[in-house]
Amino acid sequence: MSPARVAERVSVEPQAPSSQAATSTRLRLAFVIDVIQDWHAGGTEQQIVQILNRIDPRHFEPVVFVLQPSEGLQKKAVNCPVILIGPAGNSRHSRPRMLLDLTRAIRAFRPHILQTFFIDGTFYGTVAARLASVPVVIQSRRNAGYWQKPYHTLALRALNHVVDAWQCNSRHVADALMRREHVPPSKVAVLPNSIDLAHFSAPDSQQRMHSRQKLGLSPSAPVFAAVANLRPVKRLATLIEAAAIVHATLPEARFLILGEGNDRSALATQIEALHLEGVVRLEGAQPDVRPWLRAADVGVLTSESESSSNAVLEYMAMGLPTVVSDIPANRELVEGLFSAAGDAQQLADRLLWIWHHPEVRQAMAGRNLKAAAAFDATAAAQQAQQYYWGLACGNIPGFRDIIPYPAFTRQLGSSSTAS
Repeated sequence: MSPARVAERVSVEPQAPSSQAATSTRLRLAFVIDVIQDWHAGGTEQQIVQILNRIDPRHFEPVVFVLQPSEGLQKKAVNCPVILIGPAGNSRHSRPRMLLDLTRAIRAFRPHILQTFFIDGTFYGTVAARLASVPVVIQSRRNAGYWQKPYHTLALRALNHVVDAWQCNSRHVADALMRREHVPPSKVAVLPNSIDLAHFSAPDSQQRMHSRQKLGLSPSAPVFAAVANLRPVKRLATLIEAAAIVHATLPEARFLILGEGNDRSALATQIEALHLEGVVRLEGAQPDVRPWLRAADVGVLTSESESSSNAVLEYMAMGLPTVVSDIPANRELVEGLFSAAGDAQQLADRLLWIWHHPEVRQAMAGRNLKAAAAFDATAAAQQAQQYYWGLACGNIPGFRDIIPYPAFTRQLGSSSTAS
């Protein structure tokens, strides 16, 4: 089954990968991922968009293979083919059939490098890549493994014997990978998450007031914003509990939670039980979080586990001071106030303190804004290009002679999500 035939299953209407002859001077790059819930809200999906819409099309030919259908898949956001392997709709796909179809699609595309994302993408993608004789296989590790059971670890250790490289988005995740799965340090690369600095920028006072007016917020109210999926690992119940403590001292304070997930009902019940209706607002998933961040005074993250938080990068790029959970990955990204994950009283104390010290907020905002420049998406895409090309040259005999190493001097394209 060719990629063009497989692509017929998804209504995003991707173009089939071009022929080998047409790509003889380009590095063919395949991404395998479980599902695209939302190209712009999911952390991994955002980073895939950042990279694929910026790498040089003269030197790279990328394709994304997706194992499960989803509504979000229809809103194609990358400038390359997106191919659904599993059946569209509610039809079930057996595991052997999934592996067979993925292997056939990969073999038809003939990538030089295949990179996997998420747990099913990692297992199916790695096995299919080896069955299809892909020269280089990369596994991504984009969280600290809070979900990982002992049997996952054992299975991954067994699979790791056929993996060439691992890509992590923080040093904390890389250290956890090497410790838990016994991966050699020489095969692990850290490529941090990136942020589109043309899309996220600090607002001026007029933009801030306009956002507050549009969102029905008082010009003088303390506003705390949290961007997070509504899942247990994000510990948003801690934020709501802290909001009750803060509200007792600052009745005008407002808390905006931007995200969606299975915890919505439980969080809404908690808000009602604490009589915080109108104080804590569940704003849902937003395709563009900037209006809410422009209106905010402080960015908050309460997660008990992160690898490289897109939300924190967004706060930094928007010039917001931050109060975040005290976990290693957050300390890699940002300087500021830290609160123990799950400790509502400590979180409330930090929020009250920073609100009562405007000079600290201003100084922290400036430092965060300056630090965000190190995570610029265009520079990250440049780093990714060099990483992929270096792996191809180091692992594929004769690759450098067939496709000479490019200078990558061309100005990289901007993301289609920028505005």
